[in-house]
Amino acid sequence: MGAFYGNVLVARTCAEVVPLLAGATAEDGGALRGYAIPAGPRHTVLLFPDPDTEAIELAGPLSRLLGTATLSSYVFDSDVLDLRVFEDGEERHFYDSYPGYFDEGETDEDGDPVGGDSVRPDPEGVDAEAFLPFAAAPVDRAVLESVLRRVALDPEDGGGDGRYVFAEDQHYDVMETLGLDGRRLSAGYTGLSRGELPEGLLLEELMVFGGATFGPAGD
Repeated sequence: MGAFYGNVLVARTCAEVVPLLAGATAEDGGALRGYAIPAGPRHTVLLFPDPDTEAIELAGPLSRLLGTATLSSYVFDSDVLDLRVFEDGEERHFYDSYPGYFDEGETDEDGDPVGGDSVRPDPEGVDAEAFLPFAAAPVDRAVLESVLRRVALDPEDGGGDGRYVFAEDQHYDVMETLGLDGRRLSAGYTGLSRGELPEGLLLEELMVFGGATFGPAGD
């Protein structure tokens, strides 16, 4: 089974973001709950309960509530990286590492598309400029664009064609290229709710909001 996770990146500190979430509601009308952890010098990643796609659904409203652009990240089964930039409640940019993945088509006995990567289309939304508002350091645009095209920075992360095999490795490199902590941005709510902290994250850096719980007895 591949990796599944989603989160929302905001270019504001946890101390600025979390108080603004007080009283915010989720899609079901209940209190918006989750975790906030620092992902850069002035950057926060927000993690919400399953389904992981809730990050996509919440990123738009959060951009309006927080008064700044947001970036939703969603990794599906280690195959697809979905990145969306929102501003003023509207989606401004959409990146899809595997266009057509969810369309019905001929598959093999394992459920994979017949032909594998030989029939895999190029990513859509390859635009380094769209992600620069979230950078925490100077960005090599050529490197970022290459990663968005799925060209692996580390040959060990690539297949025979040099392209990423796993979407979470690509996501990690996108975030690191932006000067952010790829380990923290590769985290999901489920793991944190079980007390599984990303490497390097101190417990005192974790902020909980909306009644979410943390640790073995978490959600």
